[in-house]
Formats: sequence, structure tokens, C-alpha cells
Amino acid sequence: MTVGLIKILWINAIRDLLGAKFSEEMIDSLSHQTIDSIRRVEIFRTYSRRATNGEKLGLPYFHTSNPYTLAQRLSLSTDTRIWFVYLATYFGKSNLSKWRLFNQATFREDNTLITVEGILKDREEYFDFLKGRNLFQNANYSNHRKYTKKSLEGNKGILFSFDFFLKNLALFRAPVNQNFHKVYLNALKVPNFGRMAAFDFTCNLCKCRLYVDEPVSMYQAHSTGPLSALKDMLFYAGVTSPEKSLAISLGDELLDWFSANSNIYMLAQVLEDSICNWQKSPIRHIRYFG
Repeated sequence: MTVGLIKILWINAIRDLLGAKFSEEMIDSLSHQTIDSIRRVEIFRTYSRRATNGEKLGLPYFHTSNPYTLAQRLSLSTDTRIWFVYLATYFGKSNLSKWRLFNQATFREDNTLITVEGILKDREEYFDFLKGRNLFQNANYSNHRKYTKKSLEGNKGILFSFDFFLKNLALFRAPVNQNFHKVYLNALKVPNFGRMAAFDFTCNLCKCRLYVDEPVSMYQAHSTGPLSALKDMLFYAGVTSPEKSLAISLGDELLDWFSANSNIYMLAQVLEDSICNWQKSPIRHIRYFG
């Protein structure tokens, strides 16, 4: 899908839903953010091909250490693959240290893989292993977790969250596709997971083919980012004091409009991600990472 086509879609959507016309600069920024978001989803197809190739060639797991590639290597158990998606979501990819935190929690010093089955045999041994690694040295969370305390211990520490997830991993395992909202609500229970982490985690399970349906909502009702972006859209369309209810309705209407007029994969996540990034810089495209 090209930027030109995305521009046409946004121009028409804003005209049909808001009866408005945004500036060329605004449409350009919004369209490029949408293309960026589409690419972030499409990269999972590349991860899938790498995982398939890794299985075919019998490559060591460390050779395919990207978490979303590992999560699609079918020689691993479903539980281990779900665990890797959880770790990837919890740590995120840092602009500076990349996937270092994920790798520190997933591979031993000799680059052998730590599976969830191995962890469950002796959870305390695994936690002691993490404590001995000086986990946070030269490593950072992703930008979305920049205010998260770097700590192993305590209610805000990673071990509390890890322990909960390991005890409740069955909530996310199913032999057939589960309803997105059901999995999302379970993800909200995970300690240190806010709405964004729960939404991203559930979306990533879907993209890694771990038995979750596509989202049918941006979950904007309880989310600062997309809600703020939708209010901005209303403001630029001439609504001087946009109410929350109008913004929520606009989010649902945008999803319905794009669903009827495009075939964008993981549409709800693409729209949520793109408008969140757009509202940070409405008239100048800035590419965001991490």
C-alpha cells in the first residue's frame, strides 16, 4: 500500500465522518505515520518466514533470537512461545540497547535457550539466575516504559509480574482462536501491564499466530494516546471543545470506515498506533522507534 493511496483514504474518511478538510501537511504526516504502522505489522510476516527457515535448517534458537521470530518457531511449545511474547512486550525494544533485556532473560551465557518448561521446574532458580546477571546493566526498557522502575524486587519489580504470568499462563493458551477482548481483559490483570501493554501483547499473540482473533476496537475509551489524537482530529475539524464521548465515537467510526474501504491487516492496531504517533507531531512526520 502506497502513501498516495493512504492519503486518499484519510482525505475521504475525514470528509465523510467530520465534514472537514485537513491541511496537506497534516494529511501527509498522518499518512506517513499510517504507512509506518502498517510496516510494523507487516514485519511479522518476515519474522514468520525466518522462523520457518530456522525450523527447516535446524538453526540454533539464538540464531533467530528476535522474540517474534522465536515465538513462531513451531518446535517450541505454545507456552514457551506465549512466554516470549510476554517478555518482548514487557521489556520492549530499546532505541539504545535493542533486545538486550529480552536476551538476558531468555538465553544463558552459552546462548542456550531458557524455555518456560525449564523455568517452571524451578522458578526460584530462574529468578536467582536473573538476579545474578545484573539484568539492567547497559540495558533499557523501550520508550513506552521509560517511567518504569528498573527493579527486580517489589510489587513494581519484574519478578512480581513474571511470577503472576507464569502462574496464570493458561489464561492465554487455547487450541483454537480466542476472542481478542477476552484475552485483552486477562492481559490487563498482569502486574505492570497498563492498557497499552495489554493491547500490544494481545495484538502480538495474534500476529504470531498464537490463537487470538484480530482486534475490533482501538480501545480508545481508556487510553490517553488515541483518545487525545481523536480529540485533536475533532478540534482540527472545528469542534472547539471536543468531549470524550465524541472522541470515542469517532474512533469507532474511523475503524468502521477503514474496514469498509480498505483491506489493512490488523486495522485496529494500525489506526491506534498511527494516530497516537501523529498527534505528537500533526504537521511534520517524525518516525518513531521503540
